[in-house]
Amino acid sequence: MMNENEHIEQIHARNFFRQRRLLFSKAKLKAVSRTSALLSGFAMIAMVEVSLDDYKQSKTSTPLIVTYAALTCLVVGVHLLALMISTCILPLLETGDSFGYEDHETMFVYIELAWILSTGFGIFLFLLEIAVVCWVKFYVILRPAAVAATMIIVPVIILFSIFALHFYRRLVFHKLNRHQTELDQIEIGLTTVKFPIVDHV
Repeated sequence: MMNENEHIEQIHARNFFRQRRLLFSKAKLKAVSRTSALLSGFAMIAMVEVSLDDYKQSKTSTPLIVTYAALTCLVVGVHLLALMISTCILPLLETGDSFGYEDHETMFVYIELAWILSTGFGIFLFLLEIAVVCWVKFYVILRPAAVAATMIIVPVIILFSIFALHFYRRLVFHKLNRHQTELDQIEIGLTTVKFPIVDHV
């Protein structure tokens, strides 16, 4: 009877970890949806609203305009890709009945990809775009303003990168500890199971 109780507890523990992982994935995808929609919208507004009339007669600033256009398209593309992944997978996770844990395992790579694209790579590109927008806006009018904006945004990008790396390392360490705990519980369960002895007549 004790072995059956332990087995039931192990099943409950595994189900708890699975449910917790599903909830965590849902929270990630919801954050991806909000962040990507917001930042891609800001990038599109910046591309439309920035006036380029001062650059019509200027040929020396062509690399700056090309960089601005390419970076804006990259920001919008990255965030829309993350948004599409989130929009496709999140309803399946919300239903629950038609999307089991086994299916979630196959989609986990896409969930992580959307999370990294939106909150990591996408925000980093957005910060770069802010610096480039300042140069496009103030390059002709007042160049020291563009330099001042760059001097402010560069430390922010560095701090963002340091935090992202530190957070990712802590997250990986936490996941490794959790998986090790699960493996230890399975090992304990396997070593404590006693099979009944059957006498052959």
